[in-house]
Amino acid sequence: VVQRSLQILTAASGFLLKLAFDAAMGRKGPEVEVQRASELRELVTSLGPFFIKIGQALSIRPDILPPKSMVELQKLCDKVPSFDSRIAMQTIRDELGCDPEEVFSELSPEPIAAASLGQVYKGKLRSNGLEVAVKVQRPF
Repeated sequence: VVQRSLQILTAASGFLLKLAFDAAMGRKGPEVEVQRASELRELVTSLGPFFIKIGQALSIRPDILPPKSMVELQKLCDKVPSFDSRIAMQTIRDELGCDPEEVFSELSPEPIAAASLGQVYKGKLRSNGLEVAVKVQRPF
C-alpha cells in the first residue's frame, strides 16, 4: 500500500505543482486549460485502470470540471491507449507458467483492442486450432 501510494504521489506531484504555479502566477486562459487537461488525461492513464475509471466518471461531471477538461477526459471513454505489448506478453507468460508459443500457434504482436481495464490479443490455440481472444489486464 505504501509503495503504491508513493507511486501515485510521485506521478501526481508534477501535475499538482504545475497547477499551483499556474494559480500563483495568475496563468489562465484556454491554452493553459487545454494543456493541463491533456496532462491530467495522461496522468490518469499512467496510473492504471482505477484512475481511468475515475477519469471516465469525471468526464461527464460539469459541476466538477470545466468543459475543456471534460472533453479531454472523454477521450478515456472513446479510446484508451494500449500499454506496452512487452508487458502484456510477460503477463501472459507469468499467468500461463510457460512461453505463449507453447500454448498458441499464433498470437497477434499488438493488441486488437484496448480498454480501461485491459487489452485483447488475437490468438490461435496450438492444441486444437481454435481462434481465441487473449485478454490481458492493464498493469496496476
